Amino acid sequence: MPGFSLYSNELSIEEKIALAEYLWKKYGTYIAADREIDRLLGLYRKVISRSYELMEKLGVVTVCAICATQVPGGGCCGAGIEDWYDEFVLLLNLLLERKIPTERLGEKDCLFLGPTGCQLFARHHFCINYLCSRITDLLSPAELTALRAQSGKEIFLGWQLERLLRTRLSN
Repeated sequence: MPGFSLYSNELSIEEKIALAEYLWKKYGTYIAADREIDRLLGLYRKVISRSYELMEKLGVVTVCAICATQVPGGGCCGAGIEDWYDEFVLLLNLLLERKIPTERLGEKDCLFLGPTGCQLFARHHFCINYLCSRITDLLSPAELTALRAQSGKEIFLGWQLERLLRTRLSN
């Protein structure tokens, strides 16, 4: 398989995006033919959709988008967050037929932040799991529990897929 290192901590986000696109172009057909990856991608797509539906229903999407785009110094989606992403989470977006943003909304914003929130479908575990006090104060204990349970499902499936991709592409 690949004749290069799949450890991207020293790469810029632009290089990580390029590496994800390279992996997708070179191995996308091979990855798509893998039954286990295909099965998990189908589940992952559904779980992510459920997460977004729940966040929308609970008002989280609106609060986050307003905070990130209209509150001075607000939002947890600041410049540099994109550096936490590696080629595998980015590759998951390509496998899920999602475009990876390459232009920043504002100079102080995460590269992946758009006018209505994150433009990625598969996200870093911090971006899935973190809830600021604006959100926790908005939600009832039952709503918070439901959201955290859903986030846990998304994180777990993402981890399973990342682990499987790393294994398949390193063999």
